[in-house]
Amino acid sequence: MLAELKVKNLALIDRLTLTFGPGANLLTGETGAGKSVLVGALGLLKGQKASPDFIRAGAGEAEVEALFVVNNPESLAHLFTAQGIDPADEIILRRQVAANGRSRIRLNGSLITLTQLAAWGEELLAISSQHEQQNLITPSKQLEFLDHFGDYPLALAETLELYRAKEAALEDLLRLEDELRDGREKKELYEFQLAEIKKVNPKPNEDLTLMERKNHHRSGAKLASLLLAAKDNLERDQDSLLTRLERLRVNMFKAAELDPAWLERAESVGDIAVELSDLAGSLSGAAKGMVLNDSDLEEIEDRLSQLAKLKRKHGPSLDDVLDKAARLGAALGRLAEADLEMTLAKKKLAKAEEAARAKALELSSLRSQAGAKLAAKLEKTLKALGFPKIQMEIAVQPQETLGPKGLDQVTFLFCPNPGEGLRPLAKIASGGELSRVTLALKIAQDPRSDQSLVFDEIDAGLSGAVAETVAAKMAELAQTRQIFVITHLPQMASLPGRHYLVAKAEAPEKDRTVTTIKELTPEDRTNELARMLGGACPSPEALALSQKLLGLS
Repeated sequence: MLAELKVKNLALIDRLTLTFGPGANLLTGETGAGKSVLVGALGLLKGQKASPDFIRAGAGEAEVEALFVVNNPESLAHLFTAQGIDPADEIILRRQVAANGRSRIRLNGSLITLTQLAAWGEELLAISSQHEQQNLITPSKQLEFLDHFGDYPLALAETLELYRAKEAALEDLLRLEDELRDGREKKELYEFQLAEIKKVNPKPNEDLTLMERKNHHRSGAKLASLLLAAKDNLERDQDSLLTRLERLRVNMFKAAELDPAWLERAESVGDIAVELSDLAGSLSGAAKGMVLNDSDLEEIEDRLSQLAKLKRKHGPSLDDVLDKAARLGAALGRLAEADLEMTLAKKKLAKAEEAARAKALELSSLRSQAGAKLAAKLEKTLKALGFPKIQMEIAVQPQETLGPKGLDQVTFLFCPNPGEGLRPLAKIASGGELSRVTLALKIAQDPRSDQSLVFDEIDAGLSGAVAETVAAKMAELAQTRQIFVITHLPQMASLPGRHYLVAKAEAPEKDRTVTTIKELTPEDRTNELARMLGGACPSPEALALSQKLLGLS
């Protein structure tokens, strides 16, 4: 129940604080006085879009704060849990709207999101207006009314879940088709590029190994030249070191024949000659091993050229070339298995759609049963609201296209007068008839334990006996629910409950126009009803009728 409402800087409202009670809370006033501002304030607490135009001229922000007294906190346990707080018997919702359109929203002092506010507003407030009456004629709104009346939340949730699974399977199939279409278009290119790489058949780091060999050849050729020059020094022509050493050795042995003391030295010279001769042979062999022949060097150059070409086209590094070859091979492999993968994806989609449609048909059956019960309830209520021969039927027709809410199109069929036949509500109902159907729907729906109902001039177009019967039904509804009735009808304004007058006046000290809302005393209420009956200067007859409506005479 909405116990208190504070509004600041909203439209023509400067500041006001209102307290409300259970049962009926009635609001009346002249046209243009600002009765709709209250509905706008409550709409902000339901998460409706905030506009800077809501803010009173000259103010920096508007603010709406409401205190709700909760009789059954456990019924809102899911919202308390989502907010991370313990269930409480009082809820304070506060929304501030800045000039830039942004909002700050708090629940019991803690910041919450607009989505969270909308969830709380849906549970705590239901607003019925002429706009909603027009919505009632749309198939989507009629489906929403039926689902709200019907007791099958699990079937609705399962239908949505299976629909999402079907949509996910369809998305997977479409993505696979796109990938395969793209792959098939590039298949020849993939095959050509892979063949090009395979023809060269590069090995990991092969280019580095070949460059090392090539560089080694360059340094080896210089070293070989030095070794060969050293070999020439040892044994080139008749004046080589080995030739001269041999002559030295011969002379030393001849000297040793004359003097044995030189024999040891002669033998040393011989050993040196042998070692130098061995060195010459080693130098020659080493030099030959260090120099590549022309064909080997040409082979390395050709191979490096092939690898460089691959790197330019598929690199920049040889590792990149090898990675690309692996990717090309994998892509061609997937294309080879495409038929099987597509078959599996199509089977998955068919299975998901079959499951979703089966559940949607189950939901259709539940809706048909709920539709029959709702139509019977509406007929009973509408007969009491001035349609003695009313006929209603709620048609549930499965369509071909599956959606998140199933397959069904729901149509409220309406026959207010005998002999006219059932026709869609949207085609034949007048404004007054829609008002009564809307009220009947509110009465038919199982009440949420702590939800307040707001009726914003849904009695427009009613008069006479019909207005009295609608007022009687409102009084009946107010016995179990807190209701807010914004009305121009004296029959409605005379309901037992609290009565508030909405007025527009000038504020001389501020040179501004303001909207005020005040609760009326019994005497003030009599005068207000007389005004509604007879104008600004009501006659004694209007005052007498006003007292009669209020049960005071």
